[in-house]
Amino acid sequence: MYQSKYEWKVRKKTADIEDDTVKAFGLNNLEKTVLENRGFVADGDLNKIFKPKSYEASLIQNIGQAVERIETAINNNENILIYGDFDADGITSTVLLSNALKRSTQNVEFIIPDRITDGYGPNRAIFEEVVVGQFDLVITVDNGISSQQEISFLEENDVDTIVVDHHSFGENVPETTIIHPDHPEGTYPYNALAGVGITYKLVQALGLDRQEDLALVAIGTVADLVPIIDENKKLVIDGLEVLNDRPTLGIKSLLRSAGHDGIIDEETIGFTIAPRLNATGRLGEASVAVELLLEEDADSAYELSMAVERMNQERKQIVEEIHAEAAEMVDGSSQINIVYKEGWHPGVIGIVASRLVDQFGKPAIVLTLDGEAYRGSARSIEGVDLHGVIGEQSSYHSSYGGHSQALGIEVPDKHIESFKDELTQYFESLGLDLRPVKYIDYQLKPGNMTMKEFERFERLKPFGQSFNTPIFMVNNAKIGAIRQVGKDKSHVKITIPELELDVIGFRFGHLIHEVGNGDTVSLIGTVNINEFNQKRSLQMVLLDASIDTVQIMDMRSKTDQQFDIITKDDVFLIQEGKEKKGPNYYHYGERLPFVTESVVLRDLPDSLDNLTYSLNNIHVSKVIMIFHSKTELFFTGLPNRMDIEKLQNVIVGAEDGSINMAKHAPALSKKIGVTMTFLKMTTDIMEDLKIIELKNGIVYKVNVDYEWNLNESTKFRLLNSRMEAETRLKMSSTNELKQYVRTLISN
Repeated sequence: MYQSKYEWKVRKKTADIEDDTVKAFGLNNLEKTVLENRGFVADGDLNKIFKPKSYEASLIQNIGQAVERIETAINNNENILIYGDFDADGITSTVLLSNALKRSTQNVEFIIPDRITDGYGPNRAIFEEVVVGQFDLVITVDNGISSQQEISFLEENDVDTIVVDHHSFGENVPETTIIHPDHPEGTYPYNALAGVGITYKLVQALGLDRQEDLALVAIGTVADLVPIIDENKKLVIDGLEVLNDRPTLGIKSLLRSAGHDGIIDEETIGFTIAPRLNATGRLGEASVAVELLLEEDADSAYELSMAVERMNQERKQIVEEIHAEAAEMVDGSSQINIVYKEGWHPGVIGIVASRLVDQFGKPAIVLTLDGEAYRGSARSIEGVDLHGVIGEQSSYHSSYGGHSQALGIEVPDKHIESFKDELTQYFESLGLDLRPVKYIDYQLKPGNMTMKEFERFERLKPFGQSFNTPIFMVNNAKIGAIRQVGKDKSHVKITIPELELDVIGFRFGHLIHEVGNGDTVSLIGTVNINEFNQKRSLQMVLLDASIDTVQIMDMRSKTDQQFDIITKDDVFLIQEGKEKKGPNYYHYGERLPFVTESVVLRDLPDSLDNLTYSLNNIHVSKVIMIFHSKTELFFTGLPNRMDIEKLQNVIVGAEDGSINMAKHAPALSKKIGVTMTFLKMTTDIMEDLKIIELKNGIVYKVNVDYEWNLNESTKFRLLNSRMEAETRLKMSSTNELKQYVRTLISN
């Protein structure tokens, strides 16, 4: 048994794409299913994916005012300072605006604050030392929206300012010209641009934009994890085209140093370019990345790219060391992991927190001592609003900020233990068993995804936030072959013959100790096209696995019933027509949730078909079989034609051709040699066939002048179906029944 690391949740559509829309966009079944499951069904929704567009920069609030001030500065030879940020979005924003302004003036410089000594955003000390008296105009990019005091200081000292930012408006908004895609007074059609995106709109408004600028826009947009739909998608598509056709010298040098050769896509940005740019900021050297992207000399670009690569390797080493220490400090039984230590590098704390979440599947807070306070980062999992929890349940922090899944936090040194105890106890009180979630877009079955379909499906790219790379699922498929690969055998390759699918599992080498050839396995992962020896095949990149998780327990015998293992939150399948006690109760014949922890087959179903429909193709960990029924038809048998004719003759021969069942049923059952239950079944079938009439408990004969057929009775057919279900489910051996139920689940 191998427990999945993540909770698997299958996306379910809430609406269909109209046939005309399917035809207009040329959607195949794979595309249609994924789009419907994600809620993209209307023409307008699909246009944001297939036909994204850019909007006029002139629609942005205050853009004209900003352009006028910048053009005045250029015309008057004023000194302009670009004040950027130390992450990839801020770095690319700084380079973009610097390149653009230098097309009209040389009086442009930039400053990137030191993450460790200066902190995020405008810094008054920097303004006092190097700005006041030396610059006439300061333009902040990817920061500044919450720096009222610092911006006011500049304005008071005759330095004009323009804030170009995309972060949320808060309480400390400066009184200056603000260029923002989501300005509260604005009407710009798309409000989710990255810092580099809104910077590009300013450059467009100035008339200084060039096609090569879009490469920087794509990098910053993907790196900052903003939604990749609508205008952002258009900017990334156009930027990737530039990156592949004519990358700048700095980008080429960075990729060469990183060992990348080939197509540049959103994954290249996310996993190769962005981490290296971010590494410079984490180590307090973001200016090196800016200089690299501005460099026009090949030798200098090479030296700078190697410096960036060394910083990235140093960052990795620091992360590995801190993560190893932090992981040793984790209490495996806790529902939140809070670790802290003096001396940990503050620039990588967020990465370490994310690593702990990935490793243990629980929210994590990682802090390092800075003076008299611990400062650091918190990361959460799907469904847990850690920002809200800290705000409502913690009384020992001094400050915090961010959003539900990621935030920064500060705790006074003297309160650090109380802070940890308070939050740990709160999460324990919830009684949860937290696991991160992966949402599944499409289940792979034989023949439902061909190479041709998948090739067309890739036109949905580039993927990113709000439209992530789809996750596919393989449910209870048979393994053709499995083997470890890699120098240290830490990876695994699996073939699934029935799907013509190869699977590569990085850091999943341990799976070979769980399953072998011929065993069944459930997998989730992304899918790509693998090219090897001029052969192209579909390949899944493994994200998670679940092996032999179906535990089937036979509790049909009263001596084997262990009701303590059944919880009120289990899913219950009950007999058709019986009262449901809650939303987790389903009648046989109703579709169960696709991913279910435990299913209790409480009652005997009326038919095997209904049982099959409910269990078919679900992903379940445990099935408890009880199959309770008040009557057992297997032992009583069902009325046949002879039984009916025998009773019919008795009724015909009775006085007035009628029998009062309320008075004479016991005597009648004795006379014809059947049980009362059998007598009731017989009369029900006869009434159904209109052989008798039943009024107020009295059975009357009916003169039948037609040939009747027992199978024409609905009552008989229902009883027959129930007899078949009882025979299969109540009379089979445990092993036979377990195999039967496994078959229903896996089909």
